[in-house]
Amino acid sequence: MTTKIKNIFYRVNGNMGETIQFYEDVLGLSLQFNDRDQWAQFKLGDVTFALGGEEEVPDKLEANAVVTFEVENIEKMKTLLEEKGCWVSEIRDMGSHGSTCYFFDPATNIVQLYQK
Repeated sequence: MTTKIKNIFYRVNGNMGETIQFYEDVLGLSLQFNDRDQWAQFKLGDVTFALGGEEEVPDKLEANAVVTFEVENIEKMKTLLEEKGCWVSEIRDMGSHGSTCYFFDPATNIVQLYQK
């Protein structure tokens, strides 16, 4: 079961620091969390806008924008998606940050699942 949109993020192919500064200085966003060149997160109301570094999104998933849905049971959703014929990445355990995986929807959009 999907519970909410966790975040929407862009893949950053280049200078993460420069991109963070752009969103802070030009759009006035407040940086909530930054993990080196891997991830930068800004809180906007109930939704998080984030920047993912090149290592955050596998090369196979050449995407610029990704919607992340929070789910109750990522293993169960992965199995369901595979049963429906979707390509699904391996689940990535990020320790205290939760777990994620990616899949392609029928229109080949990249979607990320997240579980706390």
